[in-house]
Parts: sequence; C-alpha cells; structure tokens
Amino acid sequence: MCRKIGFVYDSKTEYLKKYRTYKKSFLNELVAEFDTDETISEIVYALSSAGHKVEMVGNVSNLLKSIIQGKRWDIVFNIAEGFCGRNRESQVPLLLELYKIPYIGSDALTMGLTMDKVLAKKVVSYHNILTPDFVCIKNFSELKFLSKTVSDLHFPLFAKLSYEGSSKGLTKKSFIQNFPELKKQTTFLLKRYKQPVIIEKFISGKEFTVVVMGNSGSKRFPITALPPVQIVINDKKFLGNEFYTFDRVYNNETSYICPVEEKKFFVKQLQNIAEKIYEILEVKDFGRIDFRVDKNNRIYFLECNPLPHLGKIDLFPLVAQAMGITYEKLILQIVEIAFDRYKFSAYQKFLK
Repeated sequence: MCRKIGFVYDSKTEYLKKYRTYKKSFLNELVAEFDTDETISEIVYALSSAGHKVEMVGNVSNLLKSIIQGKRWDIVFNIAEGFCGRNRESQVPLLLELYKIPYIGSDALTMGLTMDKVLAKKVVSYHNILTPDFVCIKNFSELKFLSKTVSDLHFPLFAKLSYEGSSKGLTKKSFIQNFPELKKQTTFLLKRYKQPVIIEKFISGKEFTVVVMGNSGSKRFPITALPPVQIVINDKKFLGNEFYTFDRVYNNETSYICPVEEKKFFVKQLQNIAEKIYEILEVKDFGRIDFRVDKNNRIYFLECNPLPHLGKIDLFPLVAQAMGITYEKLILQIVEIAFDRYKFSAYQKFLK
C-alpha cells in the first residue's frame, strides 16, 4: 500500500551553512549526529521504491510550521537528532503526539531516557544486565571530591559525555590510566561541553553492536535482534584498549564485520541480551544496542541508540546483506513495523 510519508531530519549541509562562522573543529562536533545529503537521499529512494510519496519536511522547526499550516501525513519517518540538550531527540515525537500524528520510532520518554546514558545504565543494571561500573560528575564543585568519588573504581577508566552520540568528546585522552589524567580530562569535558561526565571502568576486549527491530506485543513483528556487527579498528578484532573515537568517524581506521565470526552460542547470547534491553527501555520499531565484551566473553551494555544512523556508509547495508535482503527492503520493513504497531496498540483509538 502506497502512503504519504513526512520525512523529518537534520541536514548537515543546512547547519554547516547556518553556522559557518564557528571554528571548524567545533562546527564538526556540532553537526556530528546530523545526516548528510547522501544519507537523506538514500532513505528517500528506499521509501519511494515501494511507491510511497515522500514529503521533505526537514528539522523540527519546519515540522512545527508545516503542522500549523495544516499539513498531515499517513506517518512521519523521523531521524531528526535535535539541536540542544538531553531532550533534543524527544522534540519531534512529542510534537507529533501532541498533534496526534503517527510516526516511526520510539516515543519521547524512551528518546530522553536513552539520551541520558546515566539513567539508561541505571535502568538496565536494575534488571541484572552487566554495564561497566561508573560514577557521574555533574559540575565543577564535585571535582574537589573526585578522588573519593572514584575510589571504588580501578584504572584504567574511561571518561565520556552523558548526553552525546557519534563519539562526540571521545579522543585518545578518554582512556585514563591515573588520577592526574582523570582530573584533567574530566575538567576539560565539563568546561567544553557543559554537561555531566560519566567515568566508568574501561572494558578491554571486543566491541559489538546489535540492531533490533519490532515491538513488544506484536505477533507479526515481535522484538527481534538482527545479525550482530563487530567493530574492527586498524584490522584488529580484539581491540584491547582501542576504542571508537570522534576522529575515527572521519578516517578509515574503523571497519565492520557482519556476520560475525563468533560461536553460535555467543551470538545468540548477544542477541538475547540486546532484545531484553530493547524491551526494558521500551524502544519502538527499530534501534541499536552497543556492547563491549571482555576476554572472558562477559557482555557489558554500553548504550542504546533508538535513532541509529541509517545511511549506506554505516552498518545497515551489512546487516541487510547478512539477512539476505537489500538495504531498501530493510528501510521499508521499518515502515511496516511502525504501521503494524499502530494497528494493534491502544494508541490507534487515541488517534481518532
């Protein structure tokens, strides 16, 4: 069935033009999670390949203007990351719910919960899923007690931002081996990004990410983990102390393996944990769960992304290939999963 789909997104090109007076290094970070023209075109092509009529809406401000003008769609395909704060990914779904417009992807609560890595780790660990031990430093006043705060953790440690994706704020200095390094890096992150900093136990080992699709309660599209993807850095599968940094987003040091070359039992265990986390955090339609695995094959949850990058330059084409389908088919399946959710959910009555 052909449908009218509103496409909501944040364009890198648009923001680069708008904020071109910023320093280049800061500007690259500012738009790190936004999508390129290529990715936007790839998704539009995939949707159009099934006969859907796609209307280019753009960012959340354009969406609001369109809604006020009376525009409506059968469903909205949302990949907009938002621009500021830990609720930025919640802006589009909240607006669409306000105007009773169906949309693809997780709701505002899940978007906000998963954006705040501290809260996500707390919720997941409550359900007895391993996540690296951590503390959170929220402001400069807490730095004077830093040594006491991290006393139960053991080096090496890892420092990262609480509300960011796309490896924003991650450099080689994020891997920390002593207290002076820890204090210096934590101070830097607080000053530059003005948000809480997570200090967690660094897990030396392998790294995997698992795309999960479907919805709790759906008979047609139950929650299902797709073939896991292994992250490879400088041709190393066992990363040891290596990790994905912001610079590696733009160079060729990182590659992916899918299907992974691991024992079936381990793959199934990884998928089962991913599905459980997906359900715990109430992700809808599609999402991605990131893991670190130590030398003893203990699986540690790192974070959940309910708005994973969908471009062909990323891992989605590899996952589709491992499933024996095309990239376009995988994108279209997300649409069908969302429509199926609205059919069986109580939300359908609310829309009328």
